[in-house]
Amino acid sequence: MSKKKIIIFIIFIIIFFSLKEIVKQNETKAKQYINRYLWPYTPVKVQYFLKILYDDVFIKQFQNDYNVKFLPKTQLLNVNFTKAKLDFLTERKDGIYNKNTVRKSFHIELIEDNKIWIIDDVGIISQINLKKILSNEKEKIQHKIITSNIKPYKILDSFVHDDKIYLSFVSLKDKCFKFNIYTALIVKKDLIFESFFTPKECNKTIIQGGRMQHYVHKNQKGLLFTVGDSSNPDFSNGNKSQNKSSIYGKILFKSFMDHKGYSVFSIGHRNPQGLYVDNNLILSTEHGPKSGDEINNIIFEKNYGWPIASYGKSYFDEKLRYKKDHASYNFKEPVFSFLPAIGISEIIKIPDNFTPFWKNNFILSSLNGSSLYRIKFNKNLDRIILHEKIYIGERIRDLKYSKKFKTILLALESEGNLGILNIKD
Repeated sequence: MSKKKIIIFIIFIIIFFSLKEIVKQNETKAKQYINRYLWPYTPVKVQYFLKILYDDVFIKQFQNDYNVKFLPKTQLLNVNFTKAKLDFLTERKDGIYNKNTVRKSFHIELIEDNKIWIIDDVGIISQINLKKILSNEKEKIQHKIITSNIKPYKILDSFVHDDKIYLSFVSLKDKCFKFNIYTALIVKKDLIFESFFTPKECNKTIIQGGRMQHYVHKNQKGLLFTVGDSSNPDFSNGNKSQNKSSIYGKILFKSFMDHKGYSVFSIGHRNPQGLYVDNNLILSTEHGPKSGDEINNIIFEKNYGWPIASYGKSYFDEKLRYKKDHASYNFKEPVFSFLPAIGISEIIKIPDNFTPFWKNNFILSSLNGSSLYRIKFNKNLDRIILHEKIYIGERIRDLKYSKKFKTILLALESEGNLGILNIKD
């Protein structure tokens, strides 16, 4: 550990010990402050150290790991898992990350069999060669910048379809956050982005969600996409997810041919961070409040209950109670709800030829959980038959699957690594 890291470590320890007396004086208020403003920005190693000092339950979990497997072992087989360091994320002069940035977030796009685009939080696109990474992981990864004409406040997702790339992002002007989707033809030189979806509705807080997939709705080809509800009761800004005239807290559809309109596909969503589409099958993964992350089977015109029903609880208001039943209030029940929450993110399906042990399996990723989850649903996709936790050790923002190399790619944002998972020969 470098001297600089040791100093940062000591500073965080001092801060937390000094807060001990404040917690005694006003425990509820202090816990709210720590959970909201301090804990998310505390280095992971410091978090573990503090939990060992303060939380007896945290220590006991290590005495209750019967049959737990750790990479390269999983429950049914051994896998290869390596990390390729994306040094350019922290070394660019025009970038937003440095070596001390807590979250080096990025999204992954497979442009060709060998080309990957790495898209950071402010839309800087770097191209790298996957074949070279897989053949020589020790070599420093070379990249080139793909120039574009947009400067987002924060990228939410990227999606490639029919030689076009789509970026969903948040823009900020005059303290007004807006949701946008822009698109550009994938060419060898500059990307010239044009608006695909730019509603006027403004939000006072940061917007979440933004996952996109191709979908055919009422014989119209277009994009299905998620928009989170950042105005949930935890922040006392209203109830936009149940308001059909608002775009927030929804899954929306927009046809490629309709330049003005869009359709509200489903409502009652909090923060849908993952989206999978296969013909008429639509699965979303959604952040609950404190606990209650969900996997939902999305049906047209259904209501998924937020902020009225949730299996989680409020972060900041102990008196706030969500309904612990969806169906009785005419809401669609989740297929599964994670208690405790895992910080659920993307979901993809693994091709059957990846391994016979993972046939008809999905992989979903987590942020705070720092893990992958192997999932198998029943035939009707209304129940989970099994799920296996595969601990990775970093927050996982995005997932992609390379058919050519039979490899799962992970966007690891804790350290700015590209995760590479495949089957051992």
